[in-house]
Amino acid sequence: MAIKILYIHGYAGTGKGRTVQGLNKLLGDEVEIHAPYFAYNFSTVAEIEQYIEKAKKAMHEFRPDVVIGSSFGGFITTFLNGYSRILINPCLLPSERAYLLSPEMSPEEIEKLKALETSHDINPKMKLELYGLFGLNDELFSYLELFKKLYGTKQVYTMQSGHRIDMENVENCLIPLIRQVLEDNANFRD
Repeated sequence: MAIKILYIHGYAGTGKGRTVQGLNKLLGDEVEIHAPYFAYNFSTVAEIEQYIEKAKKAMHEFRPDVVIGSSFGGFITTFLNGYSRILINPCLLPSERAYLLSPEMSPEEIEKLKALETSHDINPKMKLELYGLFGLNDELFSYLELFKKLYGTKQVYTMQSGHRIDMENVENCLIPLIRQVLEDNANFRD
């Protein structure tokens, strides 16, 4: 049976980028990936909340074995409770990036975004569901230390890469992590 992955792409991504292509190439029939497209307009928090709802709907319809969120998609993925999730170079505080992502976002909307960033009820179950995969040479930003602070260090993984994951890291870091998540899920059910 194929590994079902829901992939939430980052800002300016399409869901058809290197990560999805690499997984498909390296895993072939072993994987089934659903990667919906998100237009990502950041002028209001209401729009960001719509993306979260769209991702939740996709998750409930597709029922993946694991959800992978990259960059801003990693932020969206933190809201998808109840499923194991891998966050690749997640933008955990998009309010800090709003000036780049959406220069027209008002100060009031940025304050709402800050409130959304801290709206999670981080409980022990959520900490078990989240895995972080961080490039040690991320040229855009790194929320590695914040991830450790919020979710602990047990499920933190690193790779020698920048912000965008390459085929070598898909093969040597992401795929083994996916297999680890599936093994952890099986052990958790036992």
